Amino acid sequence: MNVNVSCVQMEPVMYHVDKNIRKMENYIDKVMIEHPEMNLIVFPELITSGYECNKEFHALAEVVPYGESMKRIGSCAKKHGVNVIYGFPEQDSTLTDVLYNSSVFIDNNGKVLGVYRKVHLFGNEKTYFRSGCEYTLINSSIGKIGMMICYDTAFPEVARTYALRGADLLVISTNWEKPYEADWDLVIRARAIDNIIYIVAANRVGFDTTLGFFGRSKIISPLGEPLRELNEEKEGYIFAELDSELPLKLKSGYYTIFKDRKPDTYSMVCKKY
Repeated sequence: MNVNVSCVQMEPVMYHVDKNIRKMENYIDKVMIEHPEMNLIVFPELITSGYECNKEFHALAEVVPYGESMKRIGSCAKKHGVNVIYGFPEQDSTLTDVLYNSSVFIDNNGKVLGVYRKVHLFGNEKTYFRSGCEYTLINSSIGKIGMMICYDTAFPEVARTYALRGADLLVISTNWEKPYEADWDLVIRARAIDNIIYIVAANRVGFDTTLGFFGRSKIISPLGEPLRELNEEKEGYIFAELDSELPLKLKSGYYTIFKDRKPDTYSMVCKKY
């Protein structure tokens, strides 16, 4: 089965969840009107709130699956029959003072299929969010989807864990900031060829309080080649059709990375530095 995927590159308005959801709804409508064959639409990290919201994250956070964004994006996803992934600040349903930097998978019936809580928090995020402790592999109608958020991409172990668990596609929602464009370009391509897997990665644009964001959303082939990129600092979307059989063909041919692994020699990887 071939899968049609899209990345939306947009700028959220800090603190204005309603405005951001409305913009997301408009983008979903636009993508589906122009490309009704689309199976998956991916939005950036913390797209419902903005990134540098700090203490205001508590007021902007949502409880899964009852949050306003999940209701509205779920309704939009169901209307168009498309899967949607986006980032948001999540409030723990039991420990209400605990927040996570999360992404949610809403399926083509408008239901929350799963949530990923960012494991590798970066910088000031550690002040406001608690780290997640597991990697959420979504069994969806379009295959097994591994979800990652921003800084997770810098850790080869994350993508490899998903690949070893049988992921068909890795999806990254990110707020990768300036001036680290070169780092972003490198790590995302590396994670794809590391694991002979497609990657769909949505980064935001715009400026919050102290940080600016450069976009460069990408859809990457299993050999680390950009299939589509939006390298301009502007809002918009990209899309591509993915051949689901290609990674299997590559891994059964020249790229025998998984067959040739020597796990017994990798013990240092799991030791603290």
